[in-house]
Amino acid sequence: MPGGHQAQLEWESRVGRLAGAAAIGSAVLTIVSVAVQIGAYQDVEDTDRARLIAIDDNAGQIWAAIGIRDVGIVLLAFVLWFLYRATRYRTPLPGILLPLIPLAPVLLIAASIINQSDIVSIASEFVDEGQQTETRAENLADDLAPVGSALGVGGTLALALALLLISLNAMRAGLLSRFMGIIGIITGALLVLPLAPIPVVQVFWLGALGALFLDRWPGGRGPAWETGEAEPWPSAAQLRAEAVGDQLRDRPDPDPGPAPEPGPEPQGPEHPTSKKRKRKRRR
Repeated sequence: MPGGHQAQLEWESRVGRLAGAAAIGSAVLTIVSVAVQIGAYQDVEDTDRARLIAIDDNAGQIWAAIGIRDVGIVLLAFVLWFLYRATRYRTPLPGILLPLIPLAPVLLIAASIINQSDIVSIASEFVDEGQQTETRAENLADDLAPVGSALGVGGTLALALALLLISLNAMRAGLLSRFMGIIGIITGALLVLPLAPIPVVQVFWLGALGALFLDRWPGGRGPAWETGEAEPWPSAAQLRAEAVGDQLRDRPDPDPGPAPEPGPEPQGPEHPTSKKRKRKRRR
């Protein structure tokens, strides 16, 4: 194996353990953040008035949920950086990709702080001053600063694009199976067009990445992780064929049993001349 490959594989083995822990940590923190935020809005009516009162009552809990989510985003960026480095070693990547990895969490964290500070201030004003009517609540909610929203959109697009490009190229390099590559692409798409409040696909993908980076993938990782070169991840049919071949090679040869004892040698037919001689003697 070339020395360059050896150094890269040793780096991936060492940093991969951190990346695996970060992937699992990001998945766990994402779930915790959603659970804490849901708890803050539990049994709250679907009106601006009720939401503003809940935000004022549970401001600390909501800040905690946002802080937990932001830590999960930082861990996700570290996971993407590791996968980017491993992929770039095996195949060329678009130059725009590397800046997106740190840009996404910076924009998203800044957006969460600005938006949350703004909404907490509005909620406090709504509760402490004036009448607590739905019309007033709607008017105050419309006064949210657009800066936070713009930063949030930019950060979301940057993270989604990074997820899509890294997953696609890691799949081509053989670092991700076809299934994992497609799930990563879907995770990026769901950031832009979320279908549910809980990012189930993202949590699953991060947990699977953790198992992959920690070399706990069922059936073993693709050969690209061992060679340091771009090699396609074996398909399910190829893995089954290899497993059957290994079983056949490992199967012991059947016992032929004891060799049969040699029997008596067969006697050939008497020569016709011997019969004639016997007849002559009888005469």
